[in-house]
Amino acid sequence: MCDQPNPNGGACGFCDACVQSSLFSHPDVHFAFPISGGDGEGASSKTSDQYLPEFRTYLKTNPFPMFKNWISSISAQKKVLQIGVKESSAVLNKLSLKSHSGKYKILVLWLPEKLSSAAANKLLKTIEEPNEKTVLLLITHDLSGVLPTIISRCLVFSIPPLGGKQVERWLNKERNVAPDTARVLSKMSCGDPGLALDYLENRENLKVFAEAFVSSMKISFKKDFQGLHLWVEELGSWGRGQTQEYFTFSSTVISEIAKYKSMGSGEVIFDWFPEISFKTEGFSKLLKYSYLPMFMSVFDEGKIDIGRNLNPKIVLFDAGIRMMEIF
Repeated sequence: MCDQPNPNGGACGFCDACVQSSLFSHPDVHFAFPISGGDGEGASSKTSDQYLPEFRTYLKTNPFPMFKNWISSISAQKKVLQIGVKESSAVLNKLSLKSHSGKYKILVLWLPEKLSSAAANKLLKTIEEPNEKTVLLLITHDLSGVLPTIISRCLVFSIPPLGGKQVERWLNKERNVAPDTARVLSKMSCGDPGLALDYLENRENLKVFAEAFVSSMKISFKKDFQGLHLWVEELGSWGRGQTQEYFTFSSTVISEIAKYKSMGSGEVIFDWFPEISFKTEGFSKLLKYSYLPMFMSVFDEGKIDIGRNLNPKIVLFDAGIRMMEIF
């Protein structure tokens, strides 16, 4: 898209096209993303265009965007966000027009796993055979959630997380995060800068997960069924995304405690929450290595079951019973 690319083919960063791209306002770069009410009654005319100002602002302030933060930014926590048929029609219309610059037309479709079946079917032919000088970029956070008919028509490139050390340095340099905190966050995020940044900016939300984890371990060890009932009722009021994130958090914590047990030292998330009563060293002695695959199975299956729209309370109760059996 650059008007004056440098010798190695990279963008100059200064021409009109580069400035427009940096502001997410280039006329030949189109965005499609999940919105609220894309196909709902009374909102059938909505497409991403109605949310473009909010989306641009969101991208400028979130260099590593996450779906849950996008939901919060448009105050849609209790709504279903998807990419609907109306959006697909709008995309096809935009791609049928000539480019303003006479160069490429680009569609950035963020989170194709949120495409409704009807919307996906409408785009299949274009994805398989795009027009000349047309590029379609489908960016997913969950490849398993993308329809197979979409995947089979795409070239799939996996972009791994930056890695713990790089995220640690980035947090320290760009966000002025203390080295110890940066180290904990980089480990908890498994080298994902977006997740690390989310943890940093939402410490209280992470604290809720940490407290729920500690409660679950105490309940499981004591075989406290009354405590399990209260724990399930509390977590059962969370949204599905939050519950899935909790299961991911729990598996990461167990992994970090296992490393602590093996090495005899190291940072874990509870170093960031001294107000939470949890003795890492003491728990590591209770955590036998043979327990690890069982815990991971509980958390992984719990996350999958929530994603399949199973009743969260049933999933949480099942996870609690299985953890009691582990100890």
